[in-house]
Amino acid sequence: MAMSEFLEGQLLRIFVGERDRWHGRPLHAAIVELLRREGVAGASVFRGIEGFGTHHEIHHAKVLAFGGDLPILIEVVDSEPKIRSIIPRIDEMVGEGAMTLERVEYRRFRPAEKPKPG
Repeated sequence: MAMSEFLEGQLLRIFVGERDRWHGRPLHAAIVELLRREGVAGASVFRGIEGFGTHHEIHHAKVLAFGGDLPILIEVVDSEPKIRSIIPRIDEMVGEGAMTLERVEYRRFRPAEKPKPG
């Protein structure tokens, strides 16, 4: 495929903690659901094994540890207007964390449509 088949867009990264909540739900799950409802092209959630944030407390995965607060990264890709329109809604949800935004070129892969019988 030629480079011209890529779309210009934005990559939004949202950094939150595993313990963060929105109306009793895990914050990352609430954000992904918002993104899905808004028809964003795609989003993925990644769980970090170590990191720190505003308070500079190191959070890391420990064997046999429960109730940790590992870093969570949500990556979102779509057009600039779509990403810009969703940022204020995410701002309302995130109490502590960070966001980054960068220009990207992306391509969406979709399942091939089946030919209709006839």
